[in-house]
Amino acid sequence: MKRVFTLAVLLILVVCVIVFEPFRGAPPNPEVKANGKDVPTVQGSYCWNSLLRSQCVDKTYRDGLDLAKRKTPVTVSAGASVRIELSGDLKSVKLSQWNDQKQGAPVALKKNQFNAPIEPGLYAYELNSRWKQGDGQFGFLLKVQ
Repeated sequence: MKRVFTLAVLLILVVCVIVFEPFRGAPPNPEVKANGKDVPTVQGSYCWNSLLRSQCVDKTYRDGLDLAKRKTPVTVSAGASVRIELSGDLKSVKLSQWNDQKQGAPVALKKNQFNAPIEPGLYAYELNSRWKQGDGQFGFLLKVQ
C-alpha cells in the first residue's frame, strides 16, 4: 500500500513538471510548419526566470540571417502558408524577414500564420517572443521556389 502511494505521488509530480514547466531554464521552442513539413529552428539570445533559476544568455550574431544560417532551409512553394506555434502565456510575438541582401522587414502574423514570399530565394526569419517569465529569439530558414 505504501509503495502504491509513493508511486502515485511521484506520478503526480512528474505530470505537474511536464504540464506546468516550473523548472524550464529557457523559453519553449516554437513549432514551425510549412507545406506540412517541420521547419527546424535555432534559439538565439534569451532571458528566462524559472522556479529554480533565472538567466540571460547572449548569443553572437549580426542579424536574423546570421542567426538562422545554422539551420538547413526547408523548401516551400511561393506564397505557401507557414504556421508558428508557441506554447505558454505569450505577451507578444514579432516576426522579421531577412533575405540574402540582408534587408530586414516586419512580417504580420494572422492567427499564428503568414505566407511565404512570392519571389524565389532564401529567406531567414527572426522570431522575438515575450512571456511572463522572460523573452527569447528564434530563427529559421525557408527556401522559396
